[in-house]
Amino acid sequence: MKTIIRIFILFGFVVINTTQIFAQQGNEPIIDSELDAEFEAELLWLQEEAVVMTEIATKTKMDADMVPGMVTVLRGDDLEIRGIRTVYEALSLVPGLHTYLDTLGDQRVSVRGLGGSFFSGNLKLLLDGIVLNDSLTAAGYVIYGIPVEQVDRIEIIRGPGSVVYGEYACAGVINVMTRKDVTRVYGRCVWDHWPPYGYGGGGAVTYTIPEEAFSLSLHLSGWKSDSPDIETGEDRLYEEFAGMQFDEFSNAPGSTNEAQENRLANLSLKYKGFSLSGQYLLNGRGDYFGMLHILPQAEERIITTHDHRALEAGQTLSLSDAFKLDFKLGWRRYEFYLDNLTAVPPIAISMPDGSVIDITPSQGSIITPYYEEREIYAGGELIWKGMNRHTLLLGMKYSDTDIRDVWVDTNTTEEQRGTMVRLRGEENWFAEGGKRDIFGVYLQDMFDMTDRFTLTLGVRYDRRYDEDENKNEVEDNITPRVSAVWALTDYHILKAQYSESVRPPSFTELYARGNSVIGGNPDLDPEHIRSYELGYIYRRSKTVGRITLFYSELEDNIEYPKYADSLGEGGKEVQYQNADGTIKTKGFELEFEHDLRVDLRFSGSLSFADAEDGQGKSLMGATEWLGNAELLYRPKQDYAFDLQYRYVGKRHRASEDERDDPAAYYSLDLSASIFNCFTKGLTLRGGCKNLSDSEIIFPAPAYKDADGNIGYTYADDFPRPGREWWMQLSYDFD
Repeated sequence: MKTIIRIFILFGFVVINTTQIFAQQGNEPIIDSELDAEFEAELLWLQEEAVVMTEIATKTKMDADMVPGMVTVLRGDDLEIRGIRTVYEALSLVPGLHTYLDTLGDQRVSVRGLGGSFFSGNLKLLLDGIVLNDSLTAAGYVIYGIPVEQVDRIEIIRGPGSVVYGEYACAGVINVMTRKDVTRVYGRCVWDHWPPYGYGGGGAVTYTIPEEAFSLSLHLSGWKSDSPDIETGEDRLYEEFAGMQFDEFSNAPGSTNEAQENRLANLSLKYKGFSLSGQYLLNGRGDYFGMLHILPQAEERIITTHDHRALEAGQTLSLSDAFKLDFKLGWRRYEFYLDNLTAVPPIAISMPDGSVIDITPSQGSIITPYYEEREIYAGGELIWKGMNRHTLLLGMKYSDTDIRDVWVDTNTTEEQRGTMVRLRGEENWFAEGGKRDIFGVYLQDMFDMTDRFTLTLGVRYDRRYDEDENKNEVEDNITPRVSAVWALTDYHILKAQYSESVRPPSFTELYARGNSVIGGNPDLDPEHIRSYELGYIYRRSKTVGRITLFYSELEDNIEYPKYADSLGEGGKEVQYQNADGTIKTKGFELEFEHDLRVDLRFSGSLSFADAEDGQGKSLMGATEWLGNAELLYRPKQDYAFDLQYRYVGKRHRASEDERDDPAAYYSLDLSASIFNCFTKGLTLRGGCKNLSDSEIIFPAPAYKDADGNIGYTYADDFPRPGREWWMQLSYDFD
């Protein structure tokens, strides 16, 4: 409570002082007519330029600055000018969001210091409103590789969003909206040393018949790349195992396999109130630093594959201007696959008597796990504006998720060592027959108490039914939200919000078994987060500023053991667990945009998040400071030059890790765009990522052996690429 009081005091101080600062911008007296003219001009600008409409927070179209909580909207055209290439890169521009990779190269996002390791998914991820989160990991990795050339906008809620979006919306919600108003083709390549190591392209086709209320859009894209020039340090094999060294069998120091392959096919059809959507997304990657933190052989091939397919039909009934019904029926399939991953390289020890003991098969320890799930869901929403100053939202959703197939091929069985054998049943890496049903109902009331003050009340009830081969479990959860938005004047907006969210355990956290890397725990409790937010927004024709203060408490966080050693203790399973105590995170987020001249814009953000575990120690991998700054120069309509600065503070290690925290780093990105190059509609872009060639590393975990001694998986952490160049050519048809 003391912390909350201090936040309120700080918020009041900031609001008072910020208002005084901006009030000093004009010291000359303004007569009423001049004030009216200025107000009309400001209002026109807000309507045409600054006001971004969004439905992500309330399911009703609103000004993004007037919705409950803090919402960020990134526009696709702006992202292209800034040299952003994918959704993953775009998210690093959002205050409070930190992007990083895990040991297998899967892309991860931490929000306000929260973001667990090993498959913990705390974000609700959607493409055109269709959920991409799978039940295996809840991570939805396929969304991050979507190219911005296909993106109209990305809408992000920072903070819990469970009242409207249900499970997995624990730390935030991200909705990627594809372009529906352009027909285009494009191609792109990237290189550190010529020739390019990555290339891709795609296109979008749109067709509309306005008088028939008919629209059709199709998006296709693909990307393929080999590894950039990256050299690792010593890996896990350089540490001792039972008093023995195995560094001579290691591939480290050496190059990583960072091959990538992304595919997208997205179809959207609308006819009057009917809609039909089909999606296919594939995300393929190499094995990077190895599942067991042992550097694999540098093969330029895809090891990890995430495959998402979905089909959704919807019907909207507008019975009157005040009454609207939406119905949806959908099907989703997700596949996860590791293609002959070498977990441990070939290791053979020569004994004093001349004999040789094979620690692993001669090909190394190889695994090929496969997992497939299917979800069928249905839902409906009612929006009613029939009551004076009230907008009511009533929604229901039911989803049924089944594990359809799961198995593993391996060459490490006792009976057929060295031969690939498929394992099912008790020997499988995953409990079979898992099933999850979720029924949710939610109610939200937006009450415009005055023309300038809106109170939003929301509550959601979820019943989750989990079934596997051993037991059945029923879990009931209620999550509330209370928020207020107060437009003090046309330029000053205050916000306050309290919200809760619940994240159920993923199937991996419940059902993984029979291996030394991940062990499920059927007794896990769901995570529960409570969040408090205060916000202030200032916006005028040339200047926009936003301040957000937040404080969150996370209970029963599902985490991978901090010092887990999957190679120690005879291959004993490493089991997921609920963290002891309450994780707390508090901080602030600042955003600022200002038109320095008609052709020169500056924008930036600064975020601070102090995240501590139940023992009051900094969360492993969390960073306190994040910053962005952008300078956009458009000397003419057809030319744009953008300079982007990114700062990431030091990342915290585990409390008993004796290494220094990874140093803070910055990157400088430069991009240039030429529109209508040689002919109308042709755009040429190019630029450089990490122009300063800064050293960027992500922290690698420490571990404890059977005696409690600290060791290091990669003592020098996970290095990332240096300077990279890219080029893009696109053509928009009239």
